[in-house]
Formats: sequence, C-alpha cells, structure tokens
Amino acid sequence: MKGNASNACMRSKQLGARVSRVLHIVGRMDRAGAETMVMNLYREIDRSRFQFDFAYFTTDRCDYDEEIEALGGRIHRIGAASPAARFRALYRLLRTGEWSIVHAHTLFSSGLHLTAARVAKVQQRIAHAHSTQDANSGSILGRLYQRVSRALLKWSATHYVACGLAAGAYLFPGRKDVVLLPNAVDISKFSEASGAVRGELGIPSAQLVVLQVGRFMPVKNHERSIRIADAMRQAGVDFQLLLVGAGPEQSAIERLVADKDLGKHVRLLGLRADIPELMAAADVMLMPSHHEGFPVVLVEAQAAGLPAVVSSAVSSEVELGMGMVHFVDLDATDRDWVKALEVAARVGCPDKEVRRASLERAGFSSAAGARQLEQVYNAT
Repeated sequence: MKGNASNACMRSKQLGARVSRVLHIVGRMDRAGAETMVMNLYREIDRSRFQFDFAYFTTDRCDYDEEIEALGGRIHRIGAASPAARFRALYRLLRTGEWSIVHAHTLFSSGLHLTAARVAKVQQRIAHAHSTQDANSGSILGRLYQRVSRALLKWSATHYVACGLAAGAYLFPGRKDVVLLPNAVDISKFSEASGAVRGELGIPSAQLVVLQVGRFMPVKNHERSIRIADAMRQAGVDFQLLLVGAGPEQSAIERLVADKDLGKHVRLLGLRADIPELMAAADVMLMPSHHEGFPVVLVEAQAAGLPAVVSSAVSSEVELGMGMVHFVDLDATDRDWVKALEVAARVGCPDKEVRRASLERAGFSSAAGARQLEQVYNAT
C-alpha cells in the first residue's frame, strides 16, 4: 500500500500536478447510504490529486469523523440553523479560495449551497442527486421551494451527477448532461464475508434471519417492519428480525416492539461497522421504504449474495440483473410481505464470482467509481 501511494505521489510530482481540495457539502457524515458511498469513493480516490474536506450542518461528532481525519480530510462544522445563515457561513468559508471544487449532496438545498459557491467564485460546482422524493413535496410552499431550488441549481451548478436515472430525473428534470455515478461499494469486502457473526449472536442455523439496515427515520418505514414481524410470528415462522442503525425514530420502534411483545423475535443492534458480516449471516433483507433513490445497501446486499424484499416505491434500477431483488407494493398485506420474504430466502443467488463480475461490469466497484469521479473532477 505504501509503495502504491508513493508511486502515485511521484507520478503527480513528475506531472507537475497539485492536490485539488474538494469540499463535500453534507448534512452530517454518519453511517447512512449516501455518506457511506462518499466514504467508499474517498478511500479509493487518488489522494495525491484530490483531497476531500467536508462541510457539516451540525456541531456533533459523526460516525465517519475519525476516518475522515485519518485520511487527511478537514471537517468544517456550520451550526447555523436558517438557510440565510448557512448561506453566509458557506460563502465566508468558500471565499478563502481553498477549494477549486465544491460537491453538494443536499438535495434541493444544494441550489442555495452552490449559489454560495458561485458567488464565492469556486470554479467547479457539482450537484449530486441521491433521492427520488422529498418531504416538502406535500405542500404548496414546499413545491414552490423545490421550483426555486431547481432554478438555483440551473444557475449555480457546473456539473450534475446522480446515483441513478430516477434520482437524476427527479432533481434535474429534462437535463441530458447528468453523469450517472453508480453507488460504489467494496465488492470483495461483501462477497468474501463469512457470516460468523450469526454464531456470535446466538442465532440457530435453522432460524430465518431477516435484516434491515437503515437510519431510524419515517422514510425507512420501520413501523411497517414491526407489523410484518408480528405477521411472521402469527404465521408460525421461526425468525429473527435484526434492525441495524440509529436515528430519531429508534425509541418509538423500541416501544412498539415491547407493546407487541416481539422481544424474542426483533433485535435492535444499533450502529454496526460489520455490515458485510451481518449480510453474510442473514437469509433475506427487508426494505419497506416509502421512497429511496438508489440505496447503497441494496448494492451491498447483492455483492454479499443476500436476496432482498423491497417496496415498489424503490426504483427498479436497484435490481442489477441477478434476480436477487423482489418488489412488493406497500399496499400489499403484511402476510403478502411474509410470503415474499420466505420465497426470496429460498430462491438462492448466483455464486460470488458471478456476482463480482456483474457488479464490476456495471461499474459498482468503489475503485471504478473513484476513477469515474476523478474524470468528473478533471472536467472544466
């Protein structure tokens, strides 16, 4: 590893290159989908040419802070609450001239954030779409906000990137110049996991293990997951539902599990760093989300050989041609979801070499993603 880094550094010096610092604008850097994808790219990108820094809209320490700092990244915490205050704080930060590239991941708020970057004369301003829905869509004022934000994006962004076709069409409707950057993962880490954690958790080999990975937020629909677990118990299924993550809805879900007396069947594992091992230990993944863009966790699941049952509100792009993702309508009964989980767990999956080749061919390896992102950053 040291030799590769040294050679890369030597090549950069020979070419007279300098390190370009890229400021990623995010809400925070916890273990969530888009944030994990950014970290996958950060680990792989040529840091003799591009170094990542981050602007947060929180004063909290976040899950990835230690690794970001170890990789040489700087974190700028902007505690300002109002959009106007955030604009001013970003502008003051960016006018120092330290960054030639700003990469915004904040959905519609990216319009305001990249406007600050344009006013501060940052040369390259990238808007990155990760989602296909927004909480503001339900009100007239919210839709007006979205319309203004799209206009600001059109004026302020120099480049447009999306995790998938649906996410790109949602945030950048009508644009033909959107770069599709697949949600990259470390394929080997997931395909080679042993699943030994199943034994460590004391789960019998014959028991059906259902895994849900995601932040405890309304959009992830954990309440529906508990209803499905209740239906599984009533149907006599011998199962464990493992919920991995943290978030504002966690306490409410804990109470719901207790109210339904599901403590023997549902386990909240909190934040975990061993997601590949948990996926290798599980039999099927559950994702009853109200909406998603292109979830990184479903790419990881397919790399790990874990079939998934997901809501039809999730973009069909997530099925990567291996028959491992099964869609169920949110209007279907809880019993329908139970049947789908049982069927998916029995179907099986392609062997790891087939999975690896399929994902690499489709551009989902973190190494390939980093090379593609470097091309975006090299564009003028």
